[in-house]
Amino acid sequence: MGDWKFSLTHFLSIVGFVVTIAIAYFGFRTFERWKREKIEEKRIDIAIEALALAYDTQEVFGAIRSAMSSGDEWADMPRRPGEADDAWGERGPFYAILKRVQSNHDFFEKLAKLRPRFMALFGSAAADNFKLVREARAFVIVSAQNLCYRPLIGPDAQQQRTLMECDIWEGMAEAYIDDVPHANRVDIRLKQFVTQIEGLCRPIIDRSYAVIQ
Repeated sequence: MGDWKFSLTHFLSIVGFVVTIAIAYFGFRTFERWKREKIEEKRIDIAIEALALAYDTQEVFGAIRSAMSSGDEWADMPRRPGEADDAWGERGPFYAILKRVQSNHDFFEKLAKLRPRFMALFGSAAADNFKLVREARAFVIVSAQNLCYRPLIGPDAQQQRTLMECDIWEGMAEAYIDDVPHANRVDIRLKQFVTQIEGLCRPIIDRSYAVIQ
């Protein structure tokens, strides 16, 4: 009888041990699956956000670089000593470009804040794509500042002016690309940014959508 009780107790201990191992094993697998799902959800969220911002970039730069402007946009532009109305008005559209860039500060902040999260999931090389937008904005700002505040002089002044105007006016580079080196340096960076973000993010979004369907 004693041996039987011992055997039963031993058996139940083994069963309990096996059950504990099984619970731990399946619990670990469940946790690993949950962790993978959470990581994938985060990848999808960031991919959607990045792609949306990439498309917004086209709209934002389109608005900044629009050739349409009005006197209201440069009504607060300081006049130079003795500056005539015509000269002041000629500088106005370039001043308007600078104000438009500033008015879109929040958008550029969103891009800057997204970059480290994008890097964490896609790698530092992928995050380098964001430099394209910063470079495009820098070209627009510097060119608008030069055209607004600094007279261009020298034998290549006209070509420099054309290059800067290609930076700040959307679509102008198409007319001068054969004559002015790097006339499309803003356009090409914006296009590369959208294309590369699409290449990274679109497969993740499409795969997720296919699973849901």
